[in-house]
Amino acid sequence: MKILHRYIFKNFVKRFFILIGIFSIVITSSQLLHLPNFAYGMNILDFLNLLILIDVSFLKYQILFGFFIAWLLVGIHIRESNEIYAIYSLGVSKKNLLKPVFVSTVIFSILALLISMVLIPYANRERAKFLTVKVKNYILENLQSKNFSKINENISVYVEKKEGNTLNGIIIYNKSNRYLITAKEGIFFQDKVVLKDGYIQVPSERSFNIIKYEKYSFNLDVSYIKDIPMEDYKTSQLIEIFLKKRQQYEKAFASLTDRLFFVVPFLFVGFIGFLSGLNFSRSKETLLTFAISISIAYMLLNYFFVKMIEKNITFSGVYLVVLLLFFSTILSFVWKKSE
Repeated sequence: MKILHRYIFKNFVKRFFILIGIFSIVITSSQLLHLPNFAYGMNILDFLNLLILIDVSFLKYQILFGFFIAWLLVGIHIRESNEIYAIYSLGVSKKNLLKPVFVSTVIFSILALLISMVLIPYANRERAKFLTVKVKNYILENLQSKNFSKINENISVYVEKKEGNTLNGIIIYNKSNRYLITAKEGIFFQDKVVLKDGYIQVPSERSFNIIKYEKYSFNLDVSYIKDIPMEDYKTSQLIEIFLKKRQQYEKAFASLTDRLFFVVPFLFVGFIGFLSGLNFSRSKETLLTFAISISIAYMLLNYFFVKMIEKNITFSGVYLVVLLLFFSTILSFVWKKSE
């Protein structure tokens, strides 16, 4: 019996990782079209880091689709290769046959919870930070000699000469406070310039004052910030916002509901997929369409109810009941067909 269970589980794992690989390639390739232009000038390690962060951001539904379809394909394989007859001839019951599915359901339910609650929000935050830093560096590192470069809506910078990180003949104008800063030399570091031997012209009511300095650190605040939406806050932050009834606490609760209830499909889809592939004498394409349709229906349900919870139109308990009824009805249908 253990040999049979290992054989079934091994087939599932192989198909699961193949599917995850295919999903990763497709998703990452499609996202390449939406990358900012500067990304293509990154060094190879930074570019790979960005691609990994993009892929992890979409891992949530990759895992769901992969888990569902992998068990469906295992069931189809056992049926089409007539292995099912050999298994039943050995006196293996349907419940015993489902033990590998049960084990994987427990493992993937825990994994799904960790991915939804921790990994995906973390990856999204890191991607936002990564893009913010890289875009800042890209803009600042591409200051052109003998040209005014607009850093943001307030700050413009003129550089007479630029050699690596060293700038010469610098003029900085801040439109917001009308400060004019000049320097003979500056050392560029990330989004800061350490200026040497220069003057700051500070406007007054009728004239302006001049301040001479030997060394001055100026922060070039580039106007590119990849905002982190509430959906990507740490789980602990969302809980705090909700419990303390801070601004947008309904949205925080909706995000928590989305993360927590992501585990529900994993309690059912492994059994639905395996039994469908094992007992439905339909083509592989038809059964794949069936599995994908269920997954998409779940995604639509999830989007609809999370938005309603966010607007305080319904309760999370109602959504949980709907989810359980949705998947249990499908599982009941598949189970009866296998009897």
